[in-house]
Amino acid sequence: MSAEPDYEVVARRRELSAEERELPLVKYWDLPLHRLGPMQRQLIEAMPMDPARATNPENWIDVLHPRGYQDVEYGYCMREDGTGYLAVYTTYPGCTPQMLGWYFHWINVRSKSTPPGQGNIRYKIWNQADHWDHGYINGKDRTDGIYTVESLDLGEGEEMLLSIRHPLNPRDFGLSEETEAALKEAGCFIDCCTESFHPVGHPEVRLPGTHLFLTLSRINPWGVLEKVTREWIGWGTEDGRVVRDDTTPDSMLNEDYLKKVIIHGSTEAAQLSKFLPQLYAEYKDLPDDAD
Repeated sequence: MSAEPDYEVVARRRELSAEERELPLVKYWDLPLHRLGPMQRQLIEAMPMDPARATNPENWIDVLHPRGYQDVEYGYCMREDGTGYLAVYTTYPGCTPQMLGWYFHWINVRSKSTPPGQGNIRYKIWNQADHWDHGYINGKDRTDGIYTVESLDLGEGEEMLLSIRHPLNPRDFGLSEETEAALKEAGCFIDCCTESFHPVGHPEVRLPGTHLFLTLSRINPWGVLEKVTREWIGWGTEDGRVVRDDTTPDSMLNEDYLKKVIIHGSTEAAQLSKFLPQLYAEYKDLPDDAD
């Protein structure tokens, strides 16, 4: 009989404080964070994708459909105009859209025993190597944006950055009433926003660069929850139009950065699907700030 496969794990993770180690959520923190499997690794190593097959930022609404896929759903490339592009396809076996919707509210509310100045353990358990803090800007809902403090290199020592996601209404950018109704009827969730960047602890100071971000969550033809994601790096919005942000730094506009982002996003998707059903069953009926 062959030995059990030795799955590679991400060994470097941010440390928890002694106070955090006393919280019930520590059991999710202690789960191994596995690196990507061979199929995803081979796909990533075969990239970059053909830029001609990337969705243009001006046509970003074309991604929003209850069914069907575009030419490339998993890949990255630098576009001919010098901006970056990511298409990330992830699945969440055993999860439902309701679970995902619940989680993306729950992580923005600190538990009542979360120690001050220690980030947000509800976000940390999602990716122990990179995640630090996550929350609503106004403390109650996503109306004024959602902030994130994280790195992207799976624990290799990169400096953390504060990003703020500013929500967008796809109807303002051409999504028809008919398509919106079809998406709702199919149980789809849409998350679209622009992302700005700031020094950690200083959200009032805006750093150069903008990302345009779109995610469609839905049940795929095989009955599994999937997320179809696009990210246009170096693009933002203004007065209902998609516009180029020429201030986006070169550090974000290169293939190494894009590869890092797709590995980070794919890894955390696999990790979330590992524990979300159990977490949801344990916390869904409790107060938002329950430990």
